[in-house]
Amino acid sequence: MELDPSLILYQDHHMLAVNKPAGVVIHPTYKHADDTLWNMILAYLERRGPEEWQPPALPDEPGWERAPEPVRLMLRERRAARLLRQEGPLPKPVLLHRLDKDTSGVVLLARTENARRYLGRQFNEHRVLKRYLAVAFAGAPSWTRPLQPLRVSRLSGAELGQGLGPGTLDLAGTEEWPSSQVLAISGEELEPLPLPVGSLWLLDGPIQRDPQDRRRCVVGPEGLPARTLVQVLAHQGPFLLLEARPITGRIHQIRAHLASLGYALVGDQTYAPPPLLGTPQAALGRQFLHAFSLTVRRYPDETPVTFVAPLSEDLRLWLEMYFSDALSLLASQG
Repeated sequence: MELDPSLILYQDHHMLAVNKPAGVVIHPTYKHADDTLWNMILAYLERRGPEEWQPPALPDEPGWERAPEPVRLMLRERRAARLLRQEGPLPKPVLLHRLDKDTSGVVLLARTENARRYLGRQFNEHRVLKRYLAVAFAGAPSWTRPLQPLRVSRLSGAELGQGLGPGTLDLAGTEEWPSSQVLAISGEELEPLPLPVGSLWLLDGPIQRDPQDRRRCVVGPEGLPARTLVQVLAHQGPFLLLEARPITGRIHQIRAHLASLGYALVGDQTYAPPPLLGTPQAALGRQFLHAFSLTVRRYPDETPVTFVAPLSEDLRLWLEMYFSDALSLLASQG
């Protein structure tokens, strides 16, 4: 498999952003040794050839003038070696986060050690704004019920901003946001919580492996803390167009949180019930989940940058066929 150059969203000396296709595993595993996005990126960079980079020529630091020339030479060589380790290209780029196999969208990699540390700190401190588009419907399987209550807060105000612009949301401060409604979802409710268009929700519940099947995840007491912001953008028939912003980065987080709330993603092979033949749910072979934008502060100038991945063709065609209101909304937002 080769990486289509059109999937490269951004590339410089320090960073690389890629639009991951659905159906591609992001990193090698025992089941997928070489047919992964990681291998495709390595092959792409190898075809481009090695990057020629040398530490810049810098003046001697204050105090070096008092040292003998051999000592000054040693100090310059040590500084150059340090700069090469920190600012020179890494042998291989570093994946900063991951997407599920059947999720498409933006993936970010670091290409230098200093960029890896700087960008990695933003991910660890939940200062990266990750925005996903999803289509959901009510009716998750019974096994997805939370093993402990899922805390659901309806946020008052416009904390998520308007429309689909980049936004300036401080994801680390969600505990202080005003809420007009706070619920504890136990999974015993007769109907899923209604999600009206325009409403904003914070889903808060630890995510762990399902004790019955470790290939899937549930909200439970042994899980790691997880929080997801959800905004309802459109509604047509049984379907909801959602913008989801994971604050934390747990495995299957968006899918597991929505399923605990009683909602499944169209096409999801794990967290949705088996679709009936001939239904819209059966017309999509993978979950409708697309990481359409990611905002970070770029290294080294610390400028906020947003990388946007166009909606993949399979998702666009499904919207055209079954959810035209959502397609019109997305088109109006550019």
